Amino acid sequence: MICCALIALLFGALLWIARTLRLLPASDTASPLSWTLDPTDPTETPTPPAAARKFTWRHRARSFGFAAHGIKLVLRREHSAWLHLGAAALAIGLGFILQIDLAAWRWIILCIGLVIAAEILNTAVETTCNAITTAPHPLIGRAKDMAAGAVLLCALTALILGALTFAPYLLESAAAPQWDLCSS
Repeated sequence: MICCALIALLFGALLWIARTLRLLPASDTASPLSWTLDPTDPTETPTPPAAARKFTWRHRARSFGFAAHGIKLVLRREHSAWLHLGAAALAIGLGFILQIDLAAWRWIILCIGLVIAAEILNTAVETTCNAITTAPHPLIGRAKDMAAGAVLLCALTALILGALTFAPYLLESAAAPQWDLCSS
């Protein structure tokens, strides 16, 4: 629930910045998320609104393909995503070594998904800000800082939840009797 509120806040901040910079119309009739066609370009064809299109499995498959492409772009190009993937691999490896139960796996998987999703949204915010302007602007800087702060908050939450999840298993393995394999 908090994650959804942060996402809404980030996109609201982007919209406010774009309108403040006068890059988007302030009227409610033109949505900043709807793309307009260039009437002079004959290659562009109008796309009917989502409500007018019929549901097809092919369109759903294409939507999943676009989403997978977005994830792939972030995982290939973002150094922070690599660090998060490394931490995820470490958590998964530790989970297998300590043989954690299903409830603990749920927390680990939730944390990994939360951090990776936050990183993807942060990249989307930064990419959108860079599309608006590449010149330094205090509002663009604020939006990027807020998006990075959301990732940091998610990563710290994942770290705390991971520590709380793994602590009982680590304490149990430390208290287990040590076997001396050298003596016969």
